Amino acid sequence: IASFLVGSLCNYLYGVAESKRTIFVSATLASLTGMSFPTISAIKSNNVEESEQGRIQGALYSLQSLASALGPLLLRYVYNETKDGGGFGRGTMFIFGAGLYLVAAVFAWALPEEQANSNFKKYHAKKRSSGLNYGSTQEDA
Repeated sequence: IASFLVGSLCNYLYGVAESKRTIFVSATLASLTGMSFPTISAIKSNNVEESEQGRIQGALYSLQSLASALGPLLLRYVYNETKDGGGFGRGTMFIFGAGLYLVAAVFAWALPEEQANSNFKKYHAKKRSSGLNYGSTQEDA
């Protein structure tokens, strides 16, 4: 989520930049967004059964490939529609990209753990059976 929020900030700064300093600051921060895909990949790999890991990695890389194909087309369209002063001006495509990062951050934050983690039920069943319910009384367990 942090990587998506930083990506949103960087794209917004690119969109409104009026000096080289803003571009350099934004480019420096943008290096943090590179951690998003490896982080998502590692988290998903750890949250699925061993038999599902190949399937989830394949799905993630398929989505990344789709985004790599559609992203430039979509942003080129936004740029062509706004380069002559429409929208927020020449930086509109970056502001649009910032919005996409925000949407991704909201979806990542809103996703319930029990739907994102196939080991959720197994982990909590194991936790209950081993008596690791900290703060509970013996009667609660």
